[in-house]
Amino acid sequence: MSGILLRGNSPVFASDLTQMGHVFFPGEPFAVWVPGSPEPAGGDAVWQVDVTARPGGAPAADPGADAAVPLPPAARPWRVVVTARGPGGSRRAEGELVQGAEESPRTFEHRLRRLAKGLLVDALAPLAGFRPKWGILTGVRPTKLVHQMLDEDEPDPVARLTGEFRLAREKAELVTGVARLQRPFLGRDPRAVSLYIGIPFCPSICSFCSFSIYPINQHRDQISPFLEALGREMAIIGQAIRDLGLRVESIYFGGGTPTSPRDEDFAWMLRTAAETLLKGQSPAEYTIEGGRPETFNRYKLDVMAAHGVTRVSVNPQTTVQATLMHLGRIHTVEKFYRAYDLVRSHPAGFTVNTDIIIGLPGEGPAEVHHTLEDMRRLAPDNLTVHTLAVKRGSRIHAAGAAGEVLRALTPAEAEALVQDAAETARAMGQRPYYLYRQKFMVGSLENVGYALPGKESLYNIQMMEERQTVIGLGGGATSKWFKPLGEGRGWLLKAPANPNDPQAYVERVEELARRKVAELRLLYGE
Repeated sequence: MSGILLRGNSPVFASDLTQMGHVFFPGEPFAVWVPGSPEPAGGDAVWQVDVTARPGGAPAADPGADAAVPLPPAARPWRVVVTARGPGGSRRAEGELVQGAEESPRTFEHRLRRLAKGLLVDALAPLAGFRPKWGILTGVRPTKLVHQMLDEDEPDPVARLTGEFRLAREKAELVTGVARLQRPFLGRDPRAVSLYIGIPFCPSICSFCSFSIYPINQHRDQISPFLEALGREMAIIGQAIRDLGLRVESIYFGGGTPTSPRDEDFAWMLRTAAETLLKGQSPAEYTIEGGRPETFNRYKLDVMAAHGVTRVSVNPQTTVQATLMHLGRIHTVEKFYRAYDLVRSHPAGFTVNTDIIIGLPGEGPAEVHHTLEDMRRLAPDNLTVHTLAVKRGSRIHAAGAAGEVLRALTPAEAEALVQDAAETARAMGQRPYYLYRQKFMVGSLENVGYALPGKESLYNIQMMEERQTVIGLGGGATSKWFKPLGEGRGWLLKAPANPNDPQAYVERVEELARRKVAELRLLYGE
């Protein structure tokens, strides 16, 4: 059997045990057992965690000896006990929860599971020698939880996060500060939307990338049909925007690398967007995700300026040449410096963002500090700090599976470097304004966007907090439909993504665009 066994006395604990197993035992095999699942193979586990919940009185010590406990309960109060045993000994944590007289079974179940996860952290952390700074939160958007608290007039979100959700105080203060900064940007206009245009081509595929991206030199024959299809989708969606009286607050060209097509193709994209999607519009923000410095030139920047682009990303990920070569990026550090200077010195006065990644293979603290020193010297308006997430579809993951090992950060090093990056941003006068997390991140940390006051990316905020409709066009783009219902309430639907494959996109573009229009009419029609 696995050397790590996590058990619960109800099936409702299965997903929580799995999530916390990944937090406490990253990269290690573990088994989860709940009633109804196959019995674990024989043998003694080196680590064993038991979660038991029962109405009234203390629960039985061994959940494996009990029948499945149905949840949610009719009785109250309920008692939860977590016991953990490992090489260093054993720990026990317990708590009690009372079901409110008018509380729905679903809400009570959520609270009971939350209590169990918190007690699991309390019992397991001393034995593992590791207390997750994000506590029991494992989702992508922890800011959404804080926004919900603020919607409900929670007097002290930090206290609730550190208590009920077991966050370290610095993470609770970080996520609460980000949410409070975002509040003025949310819900200002119920008919405002954002646009995302995905261009699924890049000069080369980075080893950390898990997206379905196509090297442009190998797919030149697909560029023209893809752009022609994109133009048709832009025309259909643009007409719907005008018919429904929607206001485009922000537009974001991403991918891929939207600056990778030829100069004339790039100019055509922006001109077509102006004539269709943005006809009669004056977006507050217009972003081009340059990403790859070798795809910039003065002509493309002039085209951006002529069409109202306000924000440009020039993303080195690192300024260590050896790392760039290992990642499969075909630009040099010097090309990044030249591209950055070209964008920064342009008379259009673009807001400039740079992305960096902490935890790249082969990099230790010295290499990350080198990149941070460059960022401080260059002083972009936005600095987006990512922590490496090793996705299954990436070459990094495949290399690790094949036994290729480069220098990797320890969780403690990653945490310290994330703090150093935050200090770098503060030294440049920037504040954290958006935040998200991913699975399989080094140190189970977070990605944070920093910005000078007044330079926050509206698209990043709206996309991450999901309180505004985002219409996705182009390769691999996903739309998010949001319907405000008043009093802080609303609902969100994630629409099917456009195909990543350029040929599949070309073949289905009108069908997908018409479907989006039908859903927009449902949301915004009279």
